[in-house]
Amino acid sequence: MVSAGLLAFAVVLAVLAPRMVGAAWADRAPRLAVCAWQATSVGVVFATVLAGLTLLVPATAISGGLAALLDACATTIANVYSSPGQVPGIVLGGLLAVVVPSRLAFVAVRQVRRDRLERQRLRSSVLVGAHPSPFLGAHVVNSSQAAAFCIPGRHRTIVLTSAALEGLSDEELAGVLAHERAHLRGRHHLPVTAARILGRAFPRLPVFARARAETERLVELLADDAAAREVDRVEVASALVSLAGMKAPAVVMAAAQAAGAVRVNRLLRPVQPLAPIHGFLAVVTAASVVAAPLAVALWPLLSAASSGLCLLPGEAWWA
Repeated sequence: MVSAGLLAFAVVLAVLAPRMVGAAWADRAPRLAVCAWQATSVGVVFATVLAGLTLLVPATAISGGLAALLDACATTIANVYSSPGQVPGIVLGGLLAVVVPSRLAFVAVRQVRRDRLERQRLRSSVLVGAHPSPFLGAHVVNSSQAAAFCIPGRHRTIVLTSAALEGLSDEELAGVLAHERAHLRGRHHLPVTAARILGRAFPRLPVFARARAETERLVELLADDAAAREVDRVEVASALVSLAGMKAPAVVMAAAQAAGAVRVNRLLRPVQPLAPIHGFLAVVTAASVVAAPLAVALWPLLSAASSGLCLLPGEAWWA
């Protein structure tokens, strides 16, 4: 029963989250929307793995679910395992509880390692032909293509091409630099990397593909907002239009990456921020999405402990 509830929670969350988090309010509160997408992804994975664990540890009539993890009611559990009818559940539990986190860990290690190596190679190749500009806080590379991006990581770097330096006005250049500094200061590459890991680990799940696309878009809105607080919005929008045709590697954060009409219009026509009460409710909902699977899984354990019929380790001193 607990396992079915957890799997149902994961399915409902995966179906409903794109409609709720992908609504118009996300553009009004991009930071909160990024957190909401992260909470959704964690909630789906968490509920799925916990469902597998509760299948691997069969429930007793009273203290089902994770109570068996504490070796409670050992005799009843042994009897359940002796039944051949439990084999399909154990196999499914193993797939959910072992294969899912193993797949996620494998993809995460490979992705992080590949990104680190790619950034190192890119930084080395860029810095060879670039000259630092302490005044700008960036490295300038000779190129006929206008581009601006930052390389995150331990040795974070902002890179401008000579064409961008020549083609942008002083105000536009200030907006671009503010945008890139916001990426580095906010460590926006971390939620983007996490979303990409989930998307590549489970490519057939639409919720993770949507989370990846939305996270990449929302961090750009975050950086746009940061730049607009330092430079006039019109100048930031103008800079995005000037750099709209640029191409950048996937491991960097580029100012004009996906700089479509939506981003430009949003800068030219500022949206109203969410009301405090709406922001509070969104935070509570995001936290609940992560906490709910654990609460569902632990509920049988709490029921067993309170019933007194299943003695838990360390419980004797409570009496």
